[in-house]
Amino acid sequence: EMSSSNPAPEKRRVGRPRKRLSAEPNGEPREQILSAAAALFAARGIGEVSMLEIAEQSGLGQSSLYYWYRRKELIVAELLQQVNRLPLAFARQLETEGDGADVQLYRLVQFDVRTVCEFPLEITEVHRLSRREKSAFDTYWKERRELTATLERLITRGIDAGLFRTVDAYLCALTIIAEDESVQNWFLRDPRPKARGLKHESDPLAA
Repeated sequence: EMSSSNPAPEKRRVGRPRKRLSAEPNGEPREQILSAAAALFAARGIGEVSMLEIAEQSGLGQSSLYYWYRRKELIVAELLQQVNRLPLAFARQLETEGDGADVQLYRLVQFDVRTVCEFPLEITEVHRLSRREKSAFDTYWKERRELTATLERLITRGIDAGLFRTVDAYLCALTIIAEDESVQNWFLRDPRPKARGLKHESDPLAA
């Protein structure tokens, strides 16, 4: 029996094929999962969407989805990051621009309302979910407390400068955040077309 001095090359292993093309075929799996989940959650609500549906919508197998996210709550928690982080970053930007506390507060509230209204998930539903899955939402609540503290400091500066009436700055900050989030409830249920919608400005909005 003759033997070859050049053994046949080992076959290259091919990764598991995707079930179907996703809306973003060139995107990273994590981004595709988040995009697909956001669309499903917005259309039907978090509780009505299964992990299997998210996998199918993102063009991945269930095992691939579970590699990235073991539970649906972890997907929600990651989607939720922008709700606090964008206003916090905008608040830091405002502090460098030198406007009075009244102008900064107006612009920050306007920015926060737009951020919440453009978010694909209902904040009230997310809060209900977070009470059942506390560990998954630790970062969200930490950043929300940071946003509350940022507003409290801003209100305190306005009081000290004589721009605002004397109030409980912490309670006022909580009220502002609660009101911002409640606007989303009415915005999502507004029967008027959303085509003209809320254009999220990357540049600061003048008061």
